[in-house]
Amino acid sequence: MQEIYKKLREKLDKFPIGLPESEEAYEILEALFSPQEAELALELPMQNKSLDELAAELDEDPDTLQAKLDDMVDKGTLYRVKHGDTLFYRILPSVEGFAETPFWSGRPDEKTRKLAPLWGKYFEKAFAYELGDRKQSVMRVIPLDTTISNVSEITPYEDLVELLGQNTYFAVAHCPCRQFARATGEGCNHSLEVCFHFDSMGRYMVENGMGRELTREETLDILKKCNEEGLVHFTYNHQGKVNTICNCCGCCCVFFRALKEFDQERALARSNYVSTVDSELCSACETCAERCPVDAIEVDDVAVVDADMCVGCGVCVPTCPAEAIILVRRPAGEIVEIVDSRTYLINALEEKGVI
Repeated sequence: MQEIYKKLREKLDKFPIGLPESEEAYEILEALFSPQEAELALELPMQNKSLDELAAELDEDPDTLQAKLDDMVDKGTLYRVKHGDTLFYRILPSVEGFAETPFWSGRPDEKTRKLAPLWGKYFEKAFAYELGDRKQSVMRVIPLDTTISNVSEITPYEDLVELLGQNTYFAVAHCPCRQFARATGEGCNHSLEVCFHFDSMGRYMVENGMGRELTREETLDILKKCNEEGLVHFTYNHQGKVNTICNCCGCCCVFFRALKEFDQERALARSNYVSTVDSELCSACETCAERCPVDAIEVDDVAVVDADMCVGCGVCVPTCPAEAIILVRRPAGEIVEIVDSRTYLINALEEKGVI
């Protein structure tokens, strides 16, 4: 193993979602970065910095450096954004980064066919624990408001429609997790083009052929279809503006799998809602149990929800033929307040020992 990849892994492991030690981590890095690109990546910032600043720091001609950086953007290892006439770059982390960028387009190629099984092995050996062995969950469940019984109880950070009102650019890409699973002959037949990113990250995806632009109305329409299909909406576990919404299944999603298969309770924060069943209406058809991504519902004479297991996603609600199941707010003592984005980031970096 070349020393440069060891140094790069150590750098990337300092992100809130890092890159823990494993043989597969180095194989993934070798597939994504040439030795020369790895050397350059070690010099690049984790936050946006202008091309002129980077050229001055690295003592390189701006045009020559831009060509190198843009090649890495094309490979999905660097992020690029333009403000006015100024280009900014930064190295990408693993999640909302190089774990996903090769797969977002949904067009398999030699690289994705190599990377998919590597990520599968890496997840089982090390990455599942990176997602869950932490004090603060990275992602949280956010139900569609139409599945909640009392809309007046919804707070702004729990309302997808209100959250999306803060965004101005919408893009959708293909789910990497489902592609990882399908590449190894596993997984499911759920829809693939359901991975949403907004504003600057959405533009980055579209500009680099990784996704396609949508309107806000198209985004909401797909979210409703995802709910009907039984997919669960995730976003980052903080209040305020969101830049990502995943639509996840219980069988392929790395956060669900970390929770269920590897007992990583903090891999995913549940919503502040829980499913409840009206036993007089329930016909014991088992539709809700089949749709539940965490197996929180058992059916005998009637459906019974394990409130401790329920993540409050609401996918059991829209397809109940008897309309016997609803999503209600949890008791006051079980409500978890969501931190603001700054606190979320500080907590994550403190856990990594970066600050």
